Amino acid sequence: MSSRIAAAVTTRTGFMPVLVTLWMVCVTNCGAILFYGTGDSNHNISAPGGIFADSGWQYQGLYGAYLGTIIAPQYFITAQHFGTQGGTFTHSGIFNGGSDVTYNIDGTANGGAGYWDIAGTDLRIFKVQEYFPTYAPLYTGSLEVGMTMVTMGRGGPRGAEVLVSSVLHGWESGSPDGIARWGSNTVGGIYSSALGDLLTATFSASGTAEEATLSNGDSGGGVFVNDEGVWKLAGINYSIDGRFDTNNITGDGSDFDAALFDRGGLYQGSDAFGWSYIPDLPPDNPSSMYASRISTNAAAISSIAVVPEASSAVMVMFAAVGTVLRRKRLTALA
Repeated sequence: MSSRIAAAVTTRTGFMPVLVTLWMVCVTNCGAILFYGTGDSNHNISAPGGIFADSGWQYQGLYGAYLGTIIAPQYFITAQHFGTQGGTFTHSGIFNGGSDVTYNIDGTANGGAGYWDIAGTDLRIFKVQEYFPTYAPLYTGSLEVGMTMVTMGRGGPRGAEVLVSSVLHGWESGSPDGIARWGSNTVGGIYSSALGDLLTATFSASGTAEEATLSNGDSGGGVFVNDEGVWKLAGINYSIDGRFDTNNITGDGSDFDAALFDRGGLYQGSDAFGWSYIPDLPPDNPSSMYASRISTNAAAISSIAVVPEASSAVMVMFAAVGTVLRRKRLTALA
């Protein structure tokens, strides 16, 4: 059975999203971010190009089974709800274009807690002992709605088709495989929840060129928007709409998580809190993904993840280069 926990927020439709946490490790080469246009397990597993070039992939790193985003010379940010994932953070070669570089998390940070949680949110910040050579700028504006976004994750691929009266409405979420990939969407709204503001985006059949949503295991990945030519971190993956079922019978084990471009004709909710029927109408009624909003927490984040002034930035850069060189020498000696 899944280890999912119901999210502490409710969507505008009154249904409850579920957290996109890890179920189990998939032993086959599945996928991650779930796409509308393809079920290819090798889709978007390398750095984006074209209109999506430099859209945040380079700032991602591996934190246990999930992702984190580098936001300052010694700090990365991720989600709280999947808990701590060990004592290292790896800026993988798939992200930096070179070799894997592993950083040690500073367990003495914040009085020995080892991390900082942004109060009233699902955001968590870690400090590493070494220095990162690059980091993501934060989006601090208020105009996310309508912007094209790029999101990254390590979740599962398309699962079984979800059919309503023999018509395809989407796909069940597959088990996560740990393979990072990226996709795009459009920020559709801002939802005020018990865990702060969340960016929302629907899984549309007529969406962006790389239209995607989240699957189980995508928590903690970054969401980036293009602010006047610069891709900036605007959110951290949090949850998806769910769960779904073809009936409202409790305890029959038929409920599932899914990425749906049309929820019509299905029930949404849970056995514990009840099921609500969604009428199958001519307009599509897509499911949504949710990401913890950065802009409303930017001041709190910046007070922890300190970016040095320009005068000291050069020294930080040299420290980061020194860290990489020392690691290379140690590797050569091993």
